[in-house]
Amino acid sequence: MNSKLLSFVLAGALVLCASPALASGTTGATAWVSSNHIQVIDIDNGSVVGRLPLREFIHEMQFSGTGDRLYVGTSQALRVVDPEQMAFTAVLSARRTKAVAVSNDGDQVFAIHPGDPDLSQQARKAGTPLPLATLTHYSTETMSENRSWQVPAMSFDVAISPAGDRVFVLDPTAGQVQIYSPTGDLLDKVTVAPPDANGRPQQAMLGWMAVSPDGQSMVVPVTVATGAVLARVDLSSSPSAQRVSRDPLKANGRVQGLAWNAAGDGVLITSVGGLCNYTGAGSEQTWTPQKVNYVDIEPVPASSHSVAVAPVFSEKNKSGGVSILSERGEIVRSIELSDMSPFFVAVRP
Repeated sequence: MNSKLLSFVLAGALVLCASPALASGTTGATAWVSSNHIQVIDIDNGSVVGRLPLREFIHEMQFSGTGDRLYVGTSQALRVVDPEQMAFTAVLSARRTKAVAVSNDGDQVFAIHPGDPDLSQQARKAGTPLPLATLTHYSTETMSENRSWQVPAMSFDVAISPAGDRVFVLDPTAGQVQIYSPTGDLLDKVTVAPPDANGRPQQAMLGWMAVSPDGQSMVVPVTVATGAVLARVDLSSSPSAQRVSRDPLKANGRVQGLAWNAAGDGVLITSVGGLCNYTGAGSEQTWTPQKVNYVDIEPVPASSHSVAVAPVFSEKNKSGGVSILSERGEIVRSIELSDMSPFFVAVRP
């Protein structure tokens, strides 16, 4: 989470208008946006329809496949929201939670819990290795822990394959994705950072990863000194060094938000100053400049639209906001949120 926050500094002026010609039919979807609390936005009209107080910084939110639960990883716990009640209803873990992933069937939740903060601080002062993080597998049927195992200390993202048979953990220190079975067996390590002239992984800043809806590939944005690339990992082949391809991105700055679009045939990408709906190597890469700094993006189900959030919409008001965007990156509608600076968005299926 901290690595992402470092890039969320720039923002521009507030853009609230939209062309009526871009308006789409109703979707009934809601966007749940967060900083240290959650607000619920009606995507069709851009109004705020709910607010969930919390006073804990939210690191990530993920809905179950049916949208009946929202799992929220915070600076203090892993919490559960009932979307119908618009209320926090359970605590799955009372540990600080960096990342969370939910299987498509909603039966499994995986969460990354960082090492003890006091021990981590002591290690930083002493210049010694940080305590390892823990990846925990939870059962949503019993709302209890199934098993846990250790993962690299700086791991900050976790994802699950659509079939639920593989768990992916992002290790930014090694520039790798580690692949586990649901029972904790390490199946593979895939280096996504580009190699240097000597064939060793370059120093790189990794963004959030995303597994394709068909489970055939995974994408990870990687920023190095020469620019940004989108690393694509072929998940359908046997483990090999050739399974990773890297497409240069024409982004103006570090890539921030990443998600597969609703159709599953392209990747929505936000960077400092713009966004792109990228369909893959060899395709035209059109970046739409934006006056605000969108830091997270999610597709709207059964629609070509997406939802993006910015921690600062208005320099004057120091407030954040939410925008509904067309496939071409044009603003359909926006709402300024005067009492929050949202960093994450989750769209209820």
